[in-house]
Amino acid sequence: MTDIKPFRVGRSRTGLGLFATRDIARDTDIVEYKGRRIETTKAKELEWVRPNRYLFEINSRWTIDGASRRNLARYVNHACRPNAEAVLTGGRMVYRATKRIREGDEITVDYGKEYFNLYLKPIGCLCLSCIEKRRETRRLARKRAARRASKSLQSKRRAKTIRKTKARRKTARRT
Repeated sequence: MTDIKPFRVGRSRTGLGLFATRDIARDTDIVEYKGRRIETTKAKELEWVRPNRYLFEINSRWTIDGASRRNLARYVNHACRPNAEAVLTGGRMVYRATKRIREGDEITVDYGKEYFNLYLKPIGCLCLSCIEKRRETRRLARKRAARRASKSLQSKRRAKTIRKTKARRKTARRT
């Protein structure tokens, strides 16, 4: 019997992503992060030569270079509220579900502060929670601006009404 993978590579908001093809239970291993192991010192040198976004440091001595397209775990995208986490078990790096992942949902992990500050912060995080947060912030800003404009319009109308009333009183006194 063939082992059918619980995920597929598909089009995501940020490029390509990994999506669940069936419900994945909490604490289930999803996919292994594969690639050649290189020394961390060499990986840091490599990082300076060409930015490699697929280096996964497993400890102070070893790093996995997951740039190969055979490494399907490289398609797991960042989210500020992830549904999976990276776990080192028996010398293997695997992504494990931290909560139930429904069929069709994108599998995401938190890449960490260092990666976020280097690559994501300059362009803005595109995860769903950050997009919704920015959308809500813009909605509230528009609402405040509309309220200010309305108050400004009301005060202009009041001032105009007061001027008209004063003008009427002046003309009434003259007669």
